[in-house]
Amino acid sequence: MREGTKRQEQEIKNMAIGGSNNAIKRKAILNSLKKDGTQVAFLQETHLTDEEHKKYLREWVGQAHFSSYSTNKRGVIILIHKNLPFTALDTFKDTEGRIILIKGTLYGESFLLGSVYSPNVNDKDFFAVLLNQIAEMDCPNILIGGDFNCSLCPHMDRCPPKTQSKNARAVKNILKELDLIDIWRHLNPLTKSFTFHSLPNSTMTRIDYLYMSNHLVHLVEDSEIGTISLSDHAPVRLTMQPPRPLDRTASWRLNKLLLLNEDFTKLLEEKTNFYLELNDNNNTHPRLVWDAYKAFMRGIIISYSSHRRKDRLAEQNKIGKEIKKLEEEYMVCNSVKILGEIKSARALLSDIITKKAKKDILFAQQKFFEHGNKPNKFLARIVNKSLGTNFIASIQDENGRRHVDNKHINECFKQFYEKLYRSEVKKEASEYGLLNNLKIPQLAPEQANLLEGPITTLEIEKAIS
Repeated sequence: MREGTKRQEQEIKNMAIGGSNNAIKRKAILNSLKKDGTQVAFLQETHLTDEEHKKYLREWVGQAHFSSYSTNKRGVIILIHKNLPFTALDTFKDTEGRIILIKGTLYGESFLLGSVYSPNVNDKDFFAVLLNQIAEMDCPNILIGGDFNCSLCPHMDRCPPKTQSKNARAVKNILKELDLIDIWRHLNPLTKSFTFHSLPNSTMTRIDYLYMSNHLVHLVEDSEIGTISLSDHAPVRLTMQPPRPLDRTASWRLNKLLLLNEDFTKLLEEKTNFYLELNDNNNTHPRLVWDAYKAFMRGIIISYSSHRRKDRLAEQNKIGKEIKKLEEEYMVCNSVKILGEIKSARALLSDIITKKAKKDILFAQQKFFEHGNKPNKFLARIVNKSLGTNFIASIQDENGRRHVDNKHINECFKQFYEKLYRSEVKKEASEYGLLNNLKIPQLAPEQANLLEGPITTLEIEKAIS
């Protein structure tokens, strides 16, 4: 096991998934989010009921907040990583499966998270409800992702261009009233990139957005539009620093399946022989050789695992880059041939992701069959799905000051329990004669000497017999 400091960046992803009734597709979505290290995911068009939405509460997901409609329409959900210390305080969800808003605390700060699926027709009442509800929840830090079904800039966010819709004007009004910004456009002011491709209409538009409070922009590291693969929408990704740095550690364990790989075992033998030739001599203590050997082999195994993972993702990344390149060419020449190549590349990428999801589901079923009814770590992890909710992000001391770092939080707990279990009886209480009238029996000197004396041979014989 190796412990090290985890990276501080928080990965946030917004994606319209076009339905997730199929278990394989849900697994593919979770795999995609896990691959990117997503901490918060805003998903739209889930097409699930309340009970089906709860199936997202597995693997890395610690919290799932959703608004359902039916199994073939709408549905929005927010997935929060189990290690993210987010504590939900207030929730709003509509009955149409279009809005889910959560207000809570994250790293000691108040945050409002939202996933929105706007109507594809002009509906000013919907945006009025959205604006009023966000304003009523009164939160200084806002982060909202969604499929808004409109392009804010008709010239930059649509190909071919079109006049601005009423929904776009309503969204701009919300951004102005709440002081929000389109973070991707803020970082890419002159770039044309799209999140939705309508094949029947031969149009490309950017209708999926991540909006955030203007004063949080300094925390943003990067934002990009991904590749269309799991649905007909491309995901929008955001990388940002947390408002307050937090010291947390990560643990590493050996993947025991690697021991079934002949190349891996051969590598271990070669590196072991190499290490022992250099270090195993009479001048070095065996314990020191062993401890150094573990550190040496741990680095070799981590390097090997990382290289395998990169090779496994290389083909997927290569196809994604090819799709991006073809989409740029298609925007220029609008060629039917290029469009066919785009369809083929997207189908190939979707096939790779789906095969990985099928394989993971098969292994999960095998693991459930082998360990599901046994009291072991596997069962404990299934039961304990809310590790993140147990994390204490901040605490207020007796003087009303709030503390967010682990050292001061622990000190507050220490002081609280020291006072809680401290005796309220003062040392001078005996002066009032509380114990003076008590007759406490005492041993006679002969009895005390007998009990405190050494054990005799006779006592030993009696005990043995």
